[in-house]
Amino acid sequence: MTQKLSSSQVSTQPIEDMYFTGLHWIEASAGSGKTYTLSSLMVRILLEKYLPAQVIATTFTRKAAAELKSRIRARAVDTLAYLNQCRELTEQDIQRKAENEKDPLFATVLKGFSGRIAYACERLKLVIDQLDELFVGTLDSFSQKLLREFAFESGKIERAEITDDARRCSFLLIHDVLREWIQQQPQPVIDYLLLNKKLKSQEAYVSVVESSLNFSSAKFQEVAQPDIQLEAFSAQMTAFSQLDLAQLTSLSAYYLAEGEYHAIVAKKWRDHAKLQRLLTEKLPAFISGIQQQGAYALYASEYAETLKQLADLLKKPLNKCPENVLADFEQHPVIQAVRVFIEELNRLTIDLELLDSYLKFHLATEVRKRLPQVLQQKGETTFAQQIRTLADALQEEGGQRFAAHIHARYPLILVDEFQDTNQDQDNLLAQVWRNPARVKLGCMIMVGDRKQAIYGFRGGDMLTFLKAQMDVSGQSGRTYNLIYNHRSVKPLVEVVDALFQQQPDFGEQVIYSPVQAGSRPHPDLVDEQQINPSPLRWIQLEDKSKEAEQVAWKVCQLLNQGVGGSLFFSENGIQRPVCENDIAVLCKGHRGLDHAQSALEYMGIRTSRPSRKSVFSSMVAKDTGAVLTAIMFPYDEPKVKRALLSRLCGFNLQTLMELEALPDGLSRYMEQFDLIREMWLNQGFLTAWHYCLDQFSVWQNLVSSFSRDNERAVVNLRHLNEVLSQHSEQYQGAQNLYHWYLKQLTSPMEREWEMERRLSSEAGVQLMTIHQSKGLEFRIVFLLEADKAFRERDKPLNFSTVEQFNERTGKMEQQRVVAVNDKHLVEQAAVTQHEERALAEHHRIWYVALTRASYRVYAMLSDDKGKSTGGLAYWRGQGEQIFQHQGSVMEPLMMERPVRKMAQESPVQRDLQAQVFPDQRFYTKAKTSFSALAQHLTRQQIQDALAVAELSIGGAEDEPVYVPETEDTVLEQDQPVSWIKANFPMGTVAGNFLHEIFEHIQFADSSEWLLEIHRRFKNDYSILLKEVTARYQTDFPEQEQSENILLSWIAEWLQQVLDTPLQGSFHLGQLKPDQYLSEFPFQMALADRVPAVKRIHQLFADEGIVMPEFNAANAARYLQGSIDLVFHDGQQYHIADYKSNFLGKDQQQYRTEAIQESMSFASYWLQAAVYLVALHRYLKVQLDDYEIDRDLGGASYLYLRGMNGQAQQGYVYWRPSSEFILRLDAMLGHLTVQADTVLLHETV
Repeated sequence: MTQKLSSSQVSTQPIEDMYFTGLHWIEASAGSGKTYTLSSLMVRILLEKYLPAQVIATTFTRKAAAELKSRIRARAVDTLAYLNQCRELTEQDIQRKAENEKDPLFATVLKGFSGRIAYACERLKLVIDQLDELFVGTLDSFSQKLLREFAFESGKIERAEITDDARRCSFLLIHDVLREWIQQQPQPVIDYLLLNKKLKSQEAYVSVVESSLNFSSAKFQEVAQPDIQLEAFSAQMTAFSQLDLAQLTSLSAYYLAEGEYHAIVAKKWRDHAKLQRLLTEKLPAFISGIQQQGAYALYASEYAETLKQLADLLKKPLNKCPENVLADFEQHPVIQAVRVFIEELNRLTIDLELLDSYLKFHLATEVRKRLPQVLQQKGETTFAQQIRTLADALQEEGGQRFAAHIHARYPLILVDEFQDTNQDQDNLLAQVWRNPARVKLGCMIMVGDRKQAIYGFRGGDMLTFLKAQMDVSGQSGRTYNLIYNHRSVKPLVEVVDALFQQQPDFGEQVIYSPVQAGSRPHPDLVDEQQINPSPLRWIQLEDKSKEAEQVAWKVCQLLNQGVGGSLFFSENGIQRPVCENDIAVLCKGHRGLDHAQSALEYMGIRTSRPSRKSVFSSMVAKDTGAVLTAIMFPYDEPKVKRALLSRLCGFNLQTLMELEALPDGLSRYMEQFDLIREMWLNQGFLTAWHYCLDQFSVWQNLVSSFSRDNERAVVNLRHLNEVLSQHSEQYQGAQNLYHWYLKQLTSPMEREWEMERRLSSEAGVQLMTIHQSKGLEFRIVFLLEADKAFRERDKPLNFSTVEQFNERTGKMEQQRVVAVNDKHLVEQAAVTQHEERALAEHHRIWYVALTRASYRVYAMLSDDKGKSTGGLAYWRGQGEQIFQHQGSVMEPLMMERPVRKMAQESPVQRDLQAQVFPDQRFYTKAKTSFSALAQHLTRQQIQDALAVAELSIGGAEDEPVYVPETEDTVLEQDQPVSWIKANFPMGTVAGNFLHEIFEHIQFADSSEWLLEIHRRFKNDYSILLKEVTARYQTDFPEQEQSENILLSWIAEWLQQVLDTPLQGSFHLGQLKPDQYLSEFPFQMALADRVPAVKRIHQLFADEGIVMPEFNAANAARYLQGSIDLVFHDGQQYHIADYKSNFLGKDQQQYRTEAIQESMSFASYWLQAAVYLVALHRYLKVQLDDYEIDRDLGGASYLYLRGMNGQAQQGYVYWRPSSEFILRLDAMLGHLTVQADTVLLHETV
């Protein structure tokens, strides 16, 4: 298709140069048109090699996945439209057109399919029809899909639901493990830990446990539990408390001002008689405290300064002096006692710190070990655990066989945002798609930007990225670089590119590669009649506390310029002033955003900020809880009053007091709540809750008075309605759902589904962290704290690396090592590695921040001394080395607050016009069925919406109850049907029973029939057996062994059915197992236009078959069904359909005329014709020399109650003309879509 590159070459045009075999690595810098590239590649993949069901595309978030899938569909539709225009061109014209085409996808497709444009169009039609089968999602959801599809191969057959409560489970496990550990320790150890503030509540250990869970594949450095000798320390403390303080007088020569050696005492000890006060006042007081309080005195705040000074006294108390003088001081009994005591105390402190580190290690390892077990007991798992399970299954015995199954099903995978994958995810991908044995059999495309790897706190690791890249390079993978920035205007691209080139080494082997401005057109930003002037602007603060104020003032100034007409976007002569929605404020942390939001709102500037609040923490959630409580306890007066006083019910204290004054005031509402409770218990939560909302006019109450939070209240209540509705299916029973809801109220969390949703009125200046802004684009960006020094706070773990042998590659590789952060445990080299890793991620964060803007960046600088190297100062430099560029300027500070100007807005009148409903349009893969088309009776009316549902139709669900019309005189029963046929129950259940019996028995061998009938009754139809038995005992009360008799009667009935001649002397009992198939399901493609139901009806009328009108199926794209029996009688292929319809108790009522009348009533002629068309399509594909007249037989409709082994009894055989079948085939869309019937059986 395209010219192949050698593995050593790097391409900048993956759309043109990639071929879909082996490994491919795409480096996609910020704004480089990655989604455009991936959607174009996906169109090529689906057009050239694979169908949608064989391809996997994953990305980091569900939102990104939804966008990618929509872009793929749009790109495919555009490509099809483009190719349709080229159908009439010659191959030479197409080649010339390809040379001049600017769109790389269109040009590549034209070159590759210059002689096969018609094929390309038809292929794309098929791809678009099947695009719903393309999986585009996160790696987490893909792992869930794999475990569901390959449960047997993976050995993980038990189903587990994804929990959203894993964090709570971890929290409870921390609590349990902590309690267990405390109970196992000696009480003195626990006392010392508490006194030393090393034993904390479970909340303090959450960060270290969750961080370790994010790196479950990394080596966790083991911590040994220290052996704390408390007895020895207690003895030493006792000895110290008995120190003879009278000996202090012999040290007076040092601490007294007139002492012989006072002059050589260090100045800090001489000042203010510090040494004297320590030895004569503080030391005795401290010893007295030990005598009275024991170990508590060691950690009392009143003695903290004394202990510090005693430790300092041992370092260098004397200036330069004779050795004997120094020796006399150091060998003094008091100084010696202090030295021994301080050393023992320091040793104890170190041991306690080590014990604290051991406890963290113990908690992390135990939670990691127990969490999967706890979740498994509840039938739950997490996405992370699910991926770990998959990765482990692939490495176990038989793992390669499992991987081969996955690879065969999905030979191509595209992994977006690869820099954010963790080690478990990469292990999964490597085992399946980067295994050397399968690399050339499929294709793996990895897309990422190492400069945007900023999710280390979630488990993302640059080491994983680098090792994967080495793996790709080692297996002759191809590399591609997207070097054009299409997001930003050219001046901004150039200045930012020049800035990053000042320090291209970001750390962790991330080297910045120069980029160029892309070809995407941008409207001009006109500022004082200049186009895109100075896109990078620095604001040097004099007082960093004024940062938020300066940002708000500058934003206000920009908006005023927009109102005044001096700052606007211009495109094709149309001017649009800069508005609040064009501006974003980014910061690394939330604190700066809080200040900026406050300053902006003070200026009257609207802001929009992603919610960090759970819907369960809102007042509406608490009011909802109050109403639910009143429903559960309708006669508890305080609870009912609380519910009525909620915003949902709309009462206030005055109206409630007036209500209580009425004779039946409160009792009336108690009855209402009781009624709702009964409705909840009997009809389910949703019915009761909606009744409650309507009964109390909740929606009207929420907005009855003017308030700024009206929309928030309405949105939150709708959100809570959805949450309660969803969880009412999971938590069966009113009490379970009620207690679950109260649990959420008491401890709201930060799960994605419970975060407050965005309001429709939320517009204005965007406020978000740099992490939240990744992947987004803003026109004008303010960066807060842009030169703030980097400092990592409260790091729970230390990350380093170690060289380790990889058995798979046979090479030494770096392995991630995670350790509890403790200066006594972690070597300095490991600490240095951690600091380098953290600093490198800090650089990448600021790369992301600086590449969000498309027009202009304002960077706020707070370092007025010119010493910072943090943030953007790493590239900007200081002093003489400061960055200089024509697009970079220093913006002056604003000295006074500007007055906000408001634009005059005039209402816009918009005319709304309805579009004509199309006859031909795109259909998703929705289905209808014969049953849906033929439900024409009033009592069985269905909506066309049924066509979009997945219908599961039983074998007898198309059998309406039908009693044939008779003459006024009652017919004599010349030949009554047998008792079992006349009294076997009617309806779907009984019909399904008979269908399943015929499906599972062998027609020519009756030896197992009784066993099959008995098994079917006992396992699935026990109620049906009871009903038949009850009728039998009513009619034959003297008979015993009723069940055995009934089973034998049913077996005789089956034999009569199979012995009834259908065509000449042929009967079904002659068929061998390899001559027939039971329950033959199919999906038959319909046209891309509304099915011509009226034309189909007329076709039957022309054939002399009169039926009621059919239902329309405007949304149907596929027709599905299941043929009861397909058989070959030695000459032709036929179908048969079992009907358990009750037409009467006399054999005469099952004559051919009566059955034909029943078939017209139920539109079975349509069913038979559709089944014959389906079989015709299938045989046309399966038989090489298929001829419809020679190979296709007819349809036999078997009315089982009338079949008695005699000819012309209980059945109708119909073989319409071949022309009829072909015309119906065309009406159903075969000629248009050129798609064959898909059957679940492979051969007949």
